[in-house]
Amino acid sequence: MRKEVNINHLTRVEGHGAVSIVFENDRLKEIKLRFTEGPRFFEYITRERLFTEVPKIVSRICGICYVSHRLASCFAIEDAFKAGIPDEIKLLRELLTVGEFLESHALHLYFLVLPDFMGYGSTLEMANDYPNVVKRGFFIKDVGNRIMKIIGGKTVHGENIVPGGFESIPKKEELEEIRELLYRVIPEIEATISLFDSFNYEKTNKEHSLRLCIDSEKFSLIGDKLFLSDGTLFTKREYEIFVEEKVSDYSTAKYSTIKGKPYLIGPLSRVNHYIEKFSGEVKKRIQTLKNRFPTDNTLLANLSRAIEMLELSYQGLDIVEDLLKSYPFTGKVKLHPKKGTGYGVKEAPRGTLYHRYTFDEEGRCIGANIITPTAQLQSVIEKDLKELIELYPELNDSELKKKAEILVRAYDP
Repeated sequence: MRKEVNINHLTRVEGHGAVSIVFENDRLKEIKLRFTEGPRFFEYITRERLFTEVPKIVSRICGICYVSHRLASCFAIEDAFKAGIPDEIKLLRELLTVGEFLESHALHLYFLVLPDFMGYGSTLEMANDYPNVVKRGFFIKDVGNRIMKIIGGKTVHGENIVPGGFESIPKKEELEEIRELLYRVIPEIEATISLFDSFNYEKTNKEHSLRLCIDSEKFSLIGDKLFLSDGTLFTKREYEIFVEEKVSDYSTAKYSTIKGKPYLIGPLSRVNHYIEKFSGEVKKRIQTLKNRFPTDNTLLANLSRAIEMLELSYQGLDIVEDLLKSYPFTGKVKLHPKKGTGYGVKEAPRGTLYHRYTFDEEGRCIGANIITPTAQLQSVIEKDLKELIELYPELNDSELKKKAEILVRAYDP
């Protein structure tokens, strides 16, 4: 006897997706996670474009995490041209990323995930009963948006971010405004951690055989080296050696594995890796939580996002102080195009992002490859969905759909 359980449209996720679960004779036969957004051919569109145009194009891959795409693209361009980037520009990019993560994580936690755990169909339905909780989500998101606007030029697709740095740097009073906003947002993030730690997270999956994230001496979203949880370290130039992409016949996203296995990326992977490397205040906060890290429970990716916001806010305060000490500073260095290939990696809110470009002597792109978090998440989400069914074989169709959606939403694919 054959039975299908279909989730034809995953709600409260930032992409477009569906899930098909097939049983035969009451046994699981297959699970297919389908990302249904039409192909957009961004890598092909970059062909013959000048290096100055490439970041503008590829940032349109995602409106929520455009900063990550734009910066990863700039990193690859600067790598290809062997450009030296001053520390102040690097710090300003890190501060911009703080804004990106506050905006994206707040959106995910308060507007996509929280209704599941509070028993509502949407955040709008929560507003009457929990107005202050909803206002908190808006405030954290607004702080992130303001930081992105000050540094990037706009909240979405800011054109101030260019290869070599920034077209202009923030005014001194704008950096001071960011400092004040970060001081104000920290208590709201602390409350967010308490809220998401208060929920009971059922076990939904077995352990993840591999986890991947950028490796650094301290919690970092920018770097040149990658860490695998089996102890393997590799460089950004080796990314395509380790990450194997295959075309899926049922999804527009590619299917990625490492060493033939699905692998975890994103906030849970990062918090697990950096658990002993967080700043002192954040380490103390983690020790007070009822939920413990490291963990393999995918649903704790939600609490991980709140932890990341706290760490990044403290880092942001330090960055602002360093920038004010150096003010005024050079915001942009001139790049000199040359023939070659460059590589850029960055942690986007959803996971590790990879860009590679090859340029001719004039700085025109003649080849590109972009590996998005979505393309890397498909295999691990399918693994988790399979294990969810194995852990709860007694679920009826309605319960299965609900648990499956909550699980997928934890990844924010």
